[in-house]
Amino acid sequence: MADQTAKAVRSQTEKAALALLRERTNLVGEAATARHERDQLAEALREATDRYNTRYAAAVAGGWTADDLARLGLDAPESSSPRRRRPSRPAEPDSAGEQDVQAGDQGVEL
Repeated sequence: MADQTAKAVRSQTEKAALALLRERTNLVGEAATARHERDQLAEALREATDRYNTRYAAAVAGGWTADDLARLGLDAPESSSPRRRRPSRPAEPDSAGEQDVQAGDQGVEL
């Protein structure tokens, strides 16, 4: 390396750094492409689900029962907005008072 000039060393180092950046840039570009494809597929699934829900409802309105349709291999559509209920919280006792009692029983002051 003593035979090379400072300018040559700098140039080689910059070229190596750019090659590494190109590799990293390619990785983030591939991730962006995959995200875009995922988003397109998710939208297509939403549209297909809406079409299925509409046509299933039309079949029920036309006289088919959910059991009839299930026997034909057509599952009932999922609700359009699944909602999760939070479990109800039990009434909480006054926790500060309980801590004082427990700490007093153990001879510890708060």
